[in-house]
Formats: sequence, C-alpha cells, structure tokens
Amino acid sequence: MLKTEKSKQCLNILDMSAIKRSQKILSGLGLIGNFIERPLKVGDIVLNDDGQHLIWGNIEDVIDGFSLEGKIVVANKADLKYTSESNIDVAIGGTANTTVAQGEIQLKFNSKNSAFISLKQIKHSAVKLALIDTELKDYWERKGFNKLINRHKYHFISDVIEAESGTVIFSQDKGNTVVIKGKNNIPLTSVAVVGSGQVEYVSNSKSTLEIISETPIMPLYTAVRYKLNGNFEIVG
Repeated sequence: MLKTEKSKQCLNILDMSAIKRSQKILSGLGLIGNFIERPLKVGDIVLNDDGQHLIWGNIEDVIDGFSLEGKIVVANKADLKYTSESNIDVAIGGTANTTVAQGEIQLKFNSKNSAFISLKQIKHSAVKLALIDTELKDYWERKGFNKLINRHKYHFISDVIEAESGTVIFSQDKGNTVVIKGKNNIPLTSVAVVGSGQVEYVSNSKSTLEIISETPIMPLYTAVRYKLNGNFEIVG
C-alpha cells in the first residue's frame, strides 16, 4: 500500500488494466476515478495513454490570452454517497439480521468493476462548454487532435469534484466482500460517517483499489472529447 503524507491517501495497486477499468466506475454519471491522485483541474487537456490521463497542458496555458474566468460554475457543497446504483450491498454492524460487528460496515460487491463512494462536502466545478468551444476546436485542429488517429487520444477535463474528505473503494471482481471500521474506535454507524475518511480495513476477500483520506482530495472528474461531427461526448 502506498501513502502520501499530504493527503493520507491509501492506494492498493492491482494492475494497470484494473486502474483503467476503475476510470469507468461511474460511467452512468460521466465520472472517472482519480485513483493515482493526478493534480487535474478544469480546463486541462490530457493525453489518454492506455486509459491513463497524462496532463498535456491547461487551455489557459496553450492558447495565448485565453482565460477561464467567468466560464466555470461551482455547485453548492454537499455530501455524495453512491452505493445502491453501483450494485453494492451495505450491511451496518449492530443492526438487525447482520453478522457484522458493532461499529463496522460490510460491503458486498455484486458486479464487476463497481465502486463504493462516500465523500464529505464535495465542490463540483464545471466549465461552460459553449464558452470555450470555438477556441478549443481551433486548437484541436491546429494540433491535429481532430484527426481520426488522435480523436480518442486527447481529452478535455470539463468537470472536477473535490471533497473535504472521503472514501472510495473499487472492486474489479464480482463477489468481493470488504469489511471496514473507523479509526481510533470511531463507530461506523452509516454510509455518511465513512465520508470522514477516518476508516481502515478489517478484511477483504479480493483485491481492491481505494482512496481513503481525512484531508481534501480530488477523487472524481469528467473528461470530454470531440466526435467526428464536432460535438462533445463524455469519455467513459
């Protein structure tokens, strides 16, 4: 397990194919998992290298005189919990008909490539695509990114989700059972409590990828690309 001191993030490495699949955990919502903590921000142009987004540059850096000021909207902060839609059974210890210990939570992943997510006080920032469309298309054409061979290689970061803290657990395998508990004997009494990031593993039956952080993180983002007809489409 790797840890960064700044965010106290935890990451269990499976393999690159697993990380690639994890990017599509929330494809229905157009969100990609940032499991290796790339410092992405709205307006970044990225190179898709075998499913990984490598930063090419920000639109403000590569287009002379262009600014994103006034072109980004930020939603009101709120908690984000994503479980049932991802086909995960959640059993909270101490409740009726569970064998889970008091204060612990058991997660059962019922499908492949699914994720449990609990984030505290997210800030969702998104660019208004209509306000950057002309400049971005011109840049795409100048660099040849619009050509067939490059169309799926270069993407644009349109949205990012930052959180004050949180827990994201991704399972590549179906039938994986994970048990988590709170740090320092803090009881996990709900999915919302897991969003504090004060969480540690008790057990897991198969490998996982996870982001577990008590400090600010940027765990999710949205990327778009241009289609043949010149319209945007969400990557994922």
